[in-house]
Amino acid sequence: MKTLNTEITDGVLRITFDRPRKRNAFDEVMIEELIEVFSSIPDDVCCVLMRGNGKVFSAGADLEWMKRMGEATFEENYRGSLRMARMFELIDTSPVPVVSRVHGAAIGGGMGLVAVSDIVIAMEDTRFGWTEVKLGLVPAVISTFAIRKVGYSVARRYFLTGEIFDGRVAKEIGLVHELASTPRELDEKVESIISTLRSNGWLALRFTKELLVRLRSMSDEEVLSYSAEVISRARATEEARERLRQFLEKSGK
Repeated sequence: MKTLNTEITDGVLRITFDRPRKRNAFDEVMIEELIEVFSSIPDDVCCVLMRGNGKVFSAGADLEWMKRMGEATFEENYRGSLRMARMFELIDTSPVPVVSRVHGAAIGGGMGLVAVSDIVIAMEDTRFGWTEVKLGLVPAVISTFAIRKVGYSVARRYFLTGEIFDGRVAKEIGLVHELASTPRELDEKVESIISTLRSNGWLALRFTKELLVRLRSMSDEEVLSYSAEVISRARATEEARERLRQFLEKSGK
């Protein structure tokens, strides 16, 4: 791939954004490559790690690409925006947990990548911001994902001001789950989370991701039926039977 480095080790799909000279900003190529990767997560993967090569996690959309899109027809703009939306949707609904290791900066569309991650661990001094309004643009495509993550009140402030804030604020508003003060600590916390995910039932992780994605669009009546269906399917797996047997043996029951 031209913009990503990917590898699978011990059930972990590690995706590295590899456009350091562009501050890992995404263009149409990177969008299509992320769509390709998240459209076909292998069955032997239990989680995904996203990280950035170089000084920042992601500076969002490539400004040169945005300039080209601004000079294109409305129809071309619309198609490009739909592909970007598709990229975020696929990451958001990934069948396995997505962990993001965030450092340096997550700006504009980079905030979308953070918002669609299940678990986010960041450096305290990371610069975050929905800065689109500074460029005469709108955080439109990422808005749904961001509001789901931080809530409407937070979005009203930061979408409109375009303020830059640090990891401490990002954690306070629910965008980030854990902070680190050094790169070494960041890596240790990331690997600890990955180790925890790997220790869980891998099928159970997939069932739980499916549950989390589907619950948000269901009525109360649908939730009751669906949640009963999911636990029934999970209980019937060999993984659940074996893990329950091991637990009962250890507890002496």
